[in-house]
Amino acid sequence: MEQHVIARQVSDQHLLAESLGLLAPAAREIVAAFYERLFVEQPRLRPMFTAELDGQHEALLRAVTAIVTHYDRPEQLVPALTAMGRRHQEYGVRIDHYSVVGLTLLATLRQFAGPDWNDEFEGAWLRAYTFVAGVMMQAGAMAGSWLTRPDDSAAARGWDRLPERVAA
Repeated sequence: MEQHVIARQVSDQHLLAESLGLLAPAAREIVAAFYERLFVEQPRLRPMFTAELDGQHEALLRAVTAIVTHYDRPEQLVPALTAMGRRHQEYGVRIDHYSVVGLTLLATLRQFAGPDWNDEFEGAWLRAYTFVAGVMMQAGAMAGSWLTRPDDSAAARGWDRLPERVAA
């Protein structure tokens, strides 16, 4: 069973990287379109964000790149995702927000990829987002409980602390 899971993660990581390569030339446009779509479809979420979204755009780009790059090694992602989940809980993010964001992200990626998008890409992104959201939701739900450490500043420093990947 574990071998199957590892093989799926590696396969998905390749699909994520391939689709990201397809989308990369329009990355900034995609991120802007994602937030525009999110706020049009879910205007109640807009007040959770600052008026200026440039920093948020950059943070999302870094997060997506890190997730795609390290998806086949989830243990490297969990500390940053846990810290993000805790912060998001402090911002007022609720569990139902994760599904809204995931559906919006997939719809935006699908739109920009156009006819190059396929079921394999869709499945890989859905599995990756489910993993990410699951870790974040669990961390948010546990925030403030006796199970959490009072200081996870090393994890909170974010994506820049992940080890560099060496091309195979």
